[in-house]
Amino acid sequence: MVPATAMTRNPAAPRPAFWLSAARWIASGANSLLHVVPLLAVSPFSRQLGWAIYRHWGRTMCRIFGIVPVLRDHNVGSVSGTCLYVWLNQTSLAEVPAFAALLPPWYTIANVEYAIMPLFGWAMVPLRNIVIVRQWKWQARRGIERAAARLAQGERWLVSIEGARSADGELQPYKKGPIVMALRSQATIVPLAVRGAREIMPKGDWRLRPGRIEVHLLEAIPTRGLTYDDRDVVLERLHRAAERALTHG
Repeated sequence: MVPATAMTRNPAAPRPAFWLSAARWIASGANSLLHVVPLLAVSPFSRQLGWAIYRHWGRTMCRIFGIVPVLRDHNVGSVSGTCLYVWLNQTSLAEVPAFAALLPPWYTIANVEYAIMPLFGWAMVPLRNIVIVRQWKWQARRGIERAAARLAQGERWLVSIEGARSADGELQPYKKGPIVMALRSQATIVPLAVRGAREIMPKGDWRLRPGRIEVHLLEAIPTRGLTYDDRDVVLERLHRAAERALTHG
């Protein structure tokens, strides 16, 4: 178990040369193409095998870009069964391969902008994730309801509470959808904080800097016995957890 104060940011690094970055993206495209074809072939029959392919894709992506993904579980592995990873600070596309490399198999709610991203986002549908158009509020609500029903059946989910990447690294307003999802299914919430991803690839930049991404699973929040009326209390608790995790380092 590692305390939040042990989280460290990557030191500032110069942007890699244009041609080096281009070569890495070409290699990553080839890596994604090599993985997406077998993923499409096996995922209808075995999600376990499909996830193994996706995990290998994530780990290979990290090697291509010089990313060192590290998991810090503050619950010491004590959380089991139905749980919802609530992603507290979404800042970078570099977080996705780190999650694939580090975490047990999960499902997610993905924005359509990411799902249609060539190769990078195409795994969303065959892995049975839910794709939403966040600008369509009614469709996003239906997506959360479907995810909540599946979470209640024992699936493990990972959902961003901000809904989009932060441009400056500051926390964005939290949405209540993930909290309602957990309350309806009485699932355990595992807050998830990320350090180092924005330093590797800030929003709007395409040149990834080698570095370390730390994924911290913070103290779990049981929701058994809580109701819809408790949603604001849970939201405030998550916001405080995020602030502590991101200001101590």
